Amino acid sequence: MTAVMNSKTLVLNSDWQPINIVPVWKAVMKVVNCRALFMDSNPESCRLYDFEGWCSEWEDAIRSAKIAADQVLPLAGSYMLIPEVIVCTEYRGFGYKVNGDRKPKFSRKNLLLRDRGKCQFCGKKFKSEELTMDHIIPKSKGGIVSWENIVCACVECNHRKSDKSLAASGMRLIRKPFQPTMNDLRINPADRIRMQITSRPPKTWEQFLGKMFWEVTLDSE
Repeated sequence: MTAVMNSKTLVLNSDWQPINIVPVWKAVMKVVNCRALFMDSNPESCRLYDFEGWCSEWEDAIRSAKIAADQVLPLAGSYMLIPEVIVCTEYRGFGYKVNGDRKPKFSRKNLLLRDRGKCQFCGKKFKSEELTMDHIIPKSKGGIVSWENIVCACVECNHRKSDKSLAASGMRLIRKPFQPTMNDLRINPADRIRMQITSRPPKTWEQFLGKMFWEVTLDSE
C-alpha cells in the first residue's frame, strides 16, 4: 500500500510542458480539487479525464484483474488506476522570487543545484544520493563549511582525494566554487525533474520529456 501511494506522477502545465513530479496521492488530490485532469497513458490519444470519468473508464478492467496490482490504487470501497500523468487546468508559474540577487542558504539541495548534479572533479553527472559534499581544504587542515570550500563529488573522487589538499592529491576542480545567487540556482523545469528521478520513469513520460532526456537520464545518471 505504501509503495503504491508513493508512486510518482508527472505533472504537466496547462500548455502540456513538464513542471514537476509528485507522489500519486498528491496528483489524485489535485484532480479531486479540480486543479488538474488525469491523462490516458496511451500516447496516441492523450485523452483527459476528471476524477469520476477516470474511475469509470478503468473500473471493469480492474475488476477483471486485467491490470496488475501494482498499478492499482485502493480507495474507500473501490480501486482506481494509478495515474502516470496529470495536466493542470490552469497555467502555473514557477514561483521564482523577484529578488534574483538574494543569497540562498547553504544546503545540500542548493549545493546540488549550483553544481548541476555533477562531480566537480571528474565532471560526470550522478544521482543526488550518489554525490557527497567534499571539503576542498579538509576539516583536519582548518577547512570550513562554506560555499567556497564545499563541492559535490562522486564517491570515487572523494575517496581518491581523501584528506589531502588539491595540490597533494594531484586533482583539479572543473569549476571554482562560489557563493551563488538565487538566479544562479534557477534551472528550467525539465532539468529540475531530471534531478529528482532516481529510478526508471514510466515509459509514458518519454513523449513529454523527450527522447534525448530519456536516454541521458538512464545512461549518465
